[in-house]
Amino acid sequence: MALPPEFMEDLRSRVTLSDIIGKRVKLIRKGNRMNGLCPFHREKSPSFYVNDTDGFYHCFGCGVHGDAISFLREQEGLDFMEAVRQLADQAGMAVPQTTPIDPERTRQRQQAMDILEAGTRFYQSSLKTDAGKTAAHYLQSRGLTEDIIRQFRLGYAPRSGLKASLEQKSFSPNAMKTAGLIGESDRDGSLYDYFRDRVMFPIENRQGKIIAFGARALGDAQPKYLNSPEGPTFSKKAVLYGWNQARERVRRGLPLLLVEGYMDVIAVTASDVAAALAPLGTALTEQQIQLVWKLHDEPILCFDGDAAGQKAAFRAIERIFPLLEPGKSVRIAVLPEGQDPDDILKSDGPDGLTRVVSAANSLIDAAWRFVASGFTLSEPGARAAFWGELRGLVRTIAHNQTRQAFSDEIEFRIRQMRATTRTADASGFQQLQSVRRPRPATGSEKRYGVLLSLLLHHPHTVNDRFEALSMLNFGTNEFEDMKNALLDRVIRDPDLDAPALKHHLETLGYSETISVISTGDIRARLTTAPEDMSPPVAEARIDEIIALASQRSRRG
Repeated sequence: MALPPEFMEDLRSRVTLSDIIGKRVKLIRKGNRMNGLCPFHREKSPSFYVNDTDGFYHCFGCGVHGDAISFLREQEGLDFMEAVRQLADQAGMAVPQTTPIDPERTRQRQQAMDILEAGTRFYQSSLKTDAGKTAAHYLQSRGLTEDIIRQFRLGYAPRSGLKASLEQKSFSPNAMKTAGLIGESDRDGSLYDYFRDRVMFPIENRQGKIIAFGARALGDAQPKYLNSPEGPTFSKKAVLYGWNQARERVRRGLPLLLVEGYMDVIAVTASDVAAALAPLGTALTEQQIQLVWKLHDEPILCFDGDAAGQKAAFRAIERIFPLLEPGKSVRIAVLPEGQDPDDILKSDGPDGLTRVVSAANSLIDAAWRFVASGFTLSEPGARAAFWGELRGLVRTIAHNQTRQAFSDEIEFRIRQMRATTRTADASGFQQLQSVRRPRPATGSEKRYGVLLSLLLHHPHTVNDRFEALSMLNFGTNEFEDMKNALLDRVIRDPDLDAPALKHHLETLGYSETISVISTGDIRARLTTAPEDMSPPVAEARIDEIIALASQRSRRG
């Protein structure tokens, strides 16, 4: 008797091994793994390791090795089905009825994977033929090197030829159709290559086996992107593109980005400043979120900066909230309007992408901003509706302690909004930006402009002066708002550098204020440009302005 392999793969993807073992063994994180004292033999020094990414445990002392099912069987004396049912209950899944092992179904699944591997090799070789020149030129025009093309096994599907190639390897037409590489005409029943004149992106499972393809049209064919049909090897809601490349980079300590498309994954991977995964043309699913958390505890959603990309990001946030647990969250990167990660890498290089990643918002900041964008917060009724929607979002969190922690934070921010006559902006702490008529700045305003400019270019100075800066009123609403936003961001991320801080403030709507403090009379009050000042000189100037402003405040 057996359970469907698709169910078992789904179950293992939804279960976090360290959560199960951590109830019985005190685990301590060591990089991307956790270790503790082995529960299978007596030891004084920990030699038992748990790997959530690959879903296995191993003891270097006694040699025991297994997955979540084997752990429950050994520790609790359960049989296989009892262990499966316990895990399924935890994952909220229904266990299907067991059926006798079907050798034919197993054979078909393996044969489909053999055909997909053969298809990958055919597409790879076709990329190097005369017919593949246009596809090869397209990949080169996107900045892809031979190494990265080889790493992702990219290829080209010619208008014909795959069917004949597979027949030479003794694969039957029915097996080719099952694998999703051959289609059948509704008109006359003739068979044809399913992918034609397209750049091919092989999709791997977590074991590195080809299970499907994504394909981009080179001409005017529609749809522009086409995935393999679902079948015995492929369910797109449970797969993420780029898994194996991302796993290797996460192990090296790189951040993990969730992007929208194949080319974004490849471009980010090639930059070597981050790892990347992408859903396969669908909204991020619960299964995919759980999969991502197996690689990284706090991945960064990095969807396109256009309206559709931002809408997709908020839909992802709504799906993530119910799944939140201690230590599992996401951050949200705000991309410039109309740009995706590949565009940023082309225009600003790896440093540009690093700035975007460094300026990513926390989940609660991003949720506040997205929800706030749908309300006119200067109106009391709209504020009440805004608060109600936020509270409703938090109530979807299933984990009790996590829900309470988020609720406490939301209520704190709401109290802050109530305590001020200004409307909070999307970050939850500052006023919504509005267009104001410029007027001549007073001497004190110029001084605060200088101080803001220095802090913007030397964010490392904030931590030691946070209290003094918080007590100062920077004179104008524009300066005071930006000061609060700047302090808030630096305290949340003390390692933030100047370019990343500037990018973050610009995404919150402070571009105009940054322009004001970077030009004209304000900049003229400094003999050396803030960005050119050495840290000691900048710190001395900041302390001088704070001391002068504090004295005048006390006299006032």
